[in-house]
Amino acid sequence: MNRKSLLSNMAIAFFAQGISMFLSILQALVIPKLLHIEQFGYWQLYLFYISYVGFFHFGLSSGVYLKMGGIPRDKMDKASVKAQFTFGVTYQTIMSVVIAALGFIMNPGPDRTFVILQTSIYLVLQNAGTYMSNVLQSMNETKKSSYSVVVERVSFLIPLVVFMAIGVHSFRPYVFAYTVSTIVQLIYCIWNLRDFVGAPWLGFKTAARQGWSSIKVGVNLMLANIASMLILGIARFFIDMVWGIEKFGKLSLIISLVNFFLAFVEQASIVLFPALRQSNEKDIKSFFATAQNIMSLLFPLIYVLYFPLVWLLGLWLPSYADSFPYLILLLPVCIFDSKMSILCVTIFNVTRRERTMLKINVMSTFVSFILTLIGVYLLHSITAVLCGVTLVIALRSILSEAYITSLFNLKKSALSLGELVLTIVFIAVARLLPSLIAIVVYILAYALFIACFSKNAKALIRQLHISKSETASKG
Repeated sequence: MNRKSLLSNMAIAFFAQGISMFLSILQALVIPKLLHIEQFGYWQLYLFYISYVGFFHFGLSSGVYLKMGGIPRDKMDKASVKAQFTFGVTYQTIMSVVIAALGFIMNPGPDRTFVILQTSIYLVLQNAGTYMSNVLQSMNETKKSSYSVVVERVSFLIPLVVFMAIGVHSFRPYVFAYTVSTIVQLIYCIWNLRDFVGAPWLGFKTAARQGWSSIKVGVNLMLANIASMLILGIARFFIDMVWGIEKFGKLSLIISLVNFFLAFVEQASIVLFPALRQSNEKDIKSFFATAQNIMSLLFPLIYVLYFPLVWLLGLWLPSYADSFPYLILLLPVCIFDSKMSILCVTIFNVTRRERTMLKINVMSTFVSFILTLIGVYLLHSITAVLCGVTLVIALRSILSEAYITSLFNLKKSALSLGELVLTIVFIAVARLLPSLIAIVVYILAYALFIACFSKNAKALIRQLHISKSETASKG
């Protein structure tokens, strides 16, 4: 594995996604300031719905990504990529029309109908962009793929500034602007794949056959991703249904901040897949062991950020203050879902164990559904619902890591369980103690955690030193 090239691609991806995350957080903090809580709730409902449009490519984009991962541009079958893209856009447009028709027929109210109609439009645009972005990623053209996200965020930021200046208090113009920004991103991707656009047309029959072949490859990964999203998505659906749009909007603000961090971290997985796909088993095992140690030892420091973050949010959005304690329960999602994405999802994809990942995610979704029902209808508590979701996400990561450790015949470690204990300590002190005392207690607990796993820390330092020396000698 070319570590120099990998680090370069990762730096580009994190830089681009860092800009994107900054702009996304800026948008997330500005829009609730401009909109009434109910209008913001519908805005968040729209973002919630469009997060699931990826289901409607049925695995086509994922299949192309898995089949062509690591193939350079000059060796790509461009005619096949173009044919499958056309096939995908065709059947997704048909489904978009069906969804729009259902929105009119059901007529759940003007605002919700509007959200459904705009979601149907976004479905075709976003899945077309995702397909092209996956093609760029599979060719290891990280810079172009990452910058497409920045282009989309900036394209939305410009009208957002205008809305701030003139005082737009309806969520609908923001939805229209979001659609336009997606179109701009799609145009950017088309431009970067213009040599694919000019490839020969193979005919719709061949396009359908090749597209179906990719769907059969990618459907397990697509379903695994959707199941992963549903672990938290089911809870959000029931919160909207039982507690109403305003409570949903307030909670979704916190979830948005968590999702921005997860999207940032996910860039590592995107960069690693084509690199590891071309690596030998020894490199893959080494990556897993090293990355697991790094994240397990360092990621728990994220919990310290809770206290200054809540203080700043309270100053900026005081009307949302009653939802800030939910961040205590959702911050662990940042840690365990990030580990799942970088460590486990990457390894499952590289070793072509999408079905294993699907089984794990489906099982986790089912457990999340049961715990959500208990939290909603028996305990009548959003806190109970979020506790159940966080527990499921943490256990899913721990079990997946244990499976891969066994698969690679690596030495078992109690690091993940140590993280879980540290997480419980954070939740307890953050909810029960004053902020300053809670920070001190948690830092002491983290120091004890590092002391208990000092061997892992020392081994990691030695391994990183060796890797640095090897990279320098190769350079």
